Amino acid sequence: MLPGGGGEDGKRRDRGASAAYDKDADATTSASAASLNDLCATATGAGTAGAPQPFPRAAAWGVAALLAVGLGVGALVLAAVHSAALLVVAVLLSAAVAAFLLWNAGAAASGRALRRFVDGLPASSLRVAADGQLVKITGFVSCGDISLISSYEKVENCVYTSTLLRKCARWGSMVLNPWNRQSKWKLTHAERFAADFYITDAKSGKRALVKAGHHSKVVPLIDENLLVTTSRDTELSSTLKYWLEERNISSEEAQLIRLEEGYIREGMQLSVIGMLSKKNGDAMILPPPEPLLSGCVLLSCLLPMYFDGIVLRLVDRSYFVPNSGVS
Repeated sequence: MLPGGGGEDGKRRDRGASAAYDKDADATTSASAASLNDLCATATGAGTAGAPQPFPRAAAWGVAALLAVGLGVGALVLAAVHSAALLVVAVLLSAAVAAFLLWNAGAAASGRALRRFVDGLPASSLRVAADGQLVKITGFVSCGDISLISSYEKVENCVYTSTLLRKCARWGSMVLNPWNRQSKWKLTHAERFAADFYITDAKSGKRALVKAGHHSKVVPLIDENLLVTTSRDTELSSTLKYWLEERNISSEEAQLIRLEEGYIREGMQLSVIGMLSKKNGDAMILPPPEPLLSGCVLLSCLLPMYFDGIVLRLVDRSYFVPNSGVS
């Protein structure tokens, strides 16, 4: 009870103060919710699904048609003059082009092409970079007005969290062995969130606000740890059961699952690519106004690809434990 009142007047004042407190709490909760950036749509890839592809589909079909014509002509020459040279050349060329396109399609879908581009890009300095320039800033992360807590491990003071739930399936049907290499882990539930945070430039020592919250476009290149892998003989832990119940997922549906989680915690080292804004002496890194094209990675035979938003590339991988999560 608040001081300064008794009887009915005091009770009315208490009720009024409680109502005001509830309104303030609701406003604070709404502000915090508005500060979060729901990135669940980027869970299936590198977050560039809406960007145009570097190799247009019409051009791919055109190349396929030309290769088909070459194979047909080679087959005719083989039948007419019994010389397989042209057919062999056409087959080898078709195989090389198909392998090149498949390699680039896989690299774009997995984010490998963008990772190679980001890793090869030289770091910028907040001291010399100009307003409106596309920059890559590498440094240590600190939380902004709000911080996040990871969904499963409950890691605090995060600026980005990612929790993915996958089910084991093969051609749409459940399989008995989750360790079978032919089994496919299908994403069935995703939780990805980001918030505004600060990054301290390792080159200049200056600090910039990264606008990753408030519905900004963000491309997270963050690896998730494998926390849990279950089989039909696995007894689910109480923590996992509670996590599933909170999301209305039946424990019976969780007999063949993988749970993965990643995060960016305060104090980690991160590379950020975005548009630099300098106003009133304050530096901010904003999403680019339109999708941008990365450069070619010739040594890896990778075509340029588009990225749309602030790119987050984790440099500090001390939390990442590969091949973990056997439960």
